[in-house]
Amino acid sequence: MLEFRIAREDDVDSVRALYTRCFNDTEQGTEVFFGRIFSPDICYIAFDGGELVAMLCMLPTSINGRSAAYLYAAATDAEHRNCGFMRGLVNYAIATCGAELCVTLPAEDGLYDFYKKLGFVELSVNVAEKTRTELEALAESYDEEELVVGGYCGIRNRVLRENFLFQNNRYIENAFALAEAYGGKVVRSNRGYALFYEQDGVCEVCEFICTAENLGYMLGDLLKSTDCADFRFRLSPAQKLFDAKPVRFGMVRYYTDYRPDFIYAGLTLE
Repeated sequence: MLEFRIAREDDVDSVRALYTRCFNDTEQGTEVFFGRIFSPDICYIAFDGGELVAMLCMLPTSINGRSAAYLYAAATDAEHRNCGFMRGLVNYAIATCGAELCVTLPAEDGLYDFYKKLGFVELSVNVAEKTRTELEALAESYDEEELVVGGYCGIRNRVLRENFLFQNNRYIENAFALAEAYGGKVVRSNRGYALFYEQDGVCEVCEFICTAENLGYMLGDLLKSTDCADFRFRLSPAQKLFDAKPVRFGMVRYYTDYRPDFIYAGLTLE
């Protein structure tokens, strides 16, 4: 018999075992997720004949003050895939959580078609590609100073302004920790932050938060933190820091007539 429900404390061990089987995760990454992000009340699970076969998490957030959820860690046991369990679980979770919008970042390109069949539509981010030489021409130095920012939520809100997934300080710190568990790096400054990965000589800047007035200082900090020759910045359309072009990134499913002109799905737990 098929059953969908919200997880309970006594399900955590089984959920963790399913997560471990389904994701090519590092031990550190698993510990960060279950130690700092996961809780049973945001986890939705599917049983078939009493056996746990699928899971997903609905992290609560908001967009312009409207309730939203970020769908994360969706997984189906290998022996039970292509049976409709995840399709049913996604619909159940969305109907149960009460959010007006649900945003997700498909783990691979092939999953975009899966979510389209569930009523999701594609989102995009603006991507700017820059060489190190170009950034060096914009970078500015300053005297080293003590880090005094207690949290980056306020700076992020002022920079992004509208149409973004709101994340509080706790979530931001957890996102930093999870990224670092997978080899990512974070540049922290009193002026903002940059979260990035280095791969094959390219610095992939997943989120770059600073005002236009502080751009030169943040670029100086970023350049000191990596030797990469080329850079790719993911930006919200509200960030007018560089010339950029839209690239597919994430999906959203709407449940009311409220549909912003764009939604920036930055700082997702990749």
